[in-house]
Amino acid sequence: MHFTVVEGDTVFITNLKKQVWANLSKRYQSEDIRNFLEVATALDPRFKLNIGGDDDAVWDRIKRDMVKDSEHEQQSTEDDCGEGSEKRDENDEVEEEDENQQPPSKHPRKSPLEGLFADEDAEKMSSHRRTMSIQDQAEKEIQMYKETPPTFTSDDPAAWWWNQRMTYPLMSNTAFSYLCVQASSTPSERVFSTAGDTICAERSRILPEKADMLIFLNKNCF
Repeated sequence: MHFTVVEGDTVFITNLKKQVWANLSKRYQSEDIRNFLEVATALDPRFKLNIGGDDDAVWDRIKRDMVKDSEHEQQSTEDDCGEGSEKRDENDEVEEEDENQQPPSKHPRKSPLEGLFADEDAEKMSSHRRTMSIQDQAEKEIQMYKETPPTFTSDDPAAWWWNQRMTYPLMSNTAFSYLCVQASSTPSERVFSTAGDTICAERSRILPEKADMLIFLNKNCF
């Protein structure tokens, strides 16, 4: 964000900018926190031009995160495939019960068309990744993203990344891991307050799974 006083600012705006900048200058002194905020800003399509500092260093950190996240995902997939084939028959009944008890998914649902061609889309993505190394894919996505014009301030960055996940398969995963972090502790404190109202003396025998579902519905259904 820019708080530079410019010509035409009223006295009120000028004083407001000075007060805000003076307050922010005392915060975020930790290098780790500053690095995190710089990466989060770069991955926000609304403010990616307002990184500040050493832009190249920020994009290098993003590239390392993209490669690390991709390698971790591939390793997890290989581990799941290796263990799943041995335990599938034994756990069929247990998995069916677990599926009925799973809380609602927090990810946006796929459209009917996306669900119909999900396997084909996955195969296209896999074949595309096989023809290009992870390093090259990360560099390509970063370059494409940097050349894309910033979005409007009123746009939802999470929705933008979800709609662009096929164009930026590596970068979108990294973006979600940063943009999911709350900018304030207020939402989490409200969740604790909701949990206190849900788990009370009158509901002393409520099961943890049901309490989790009630809290989730309270915070996500409007």
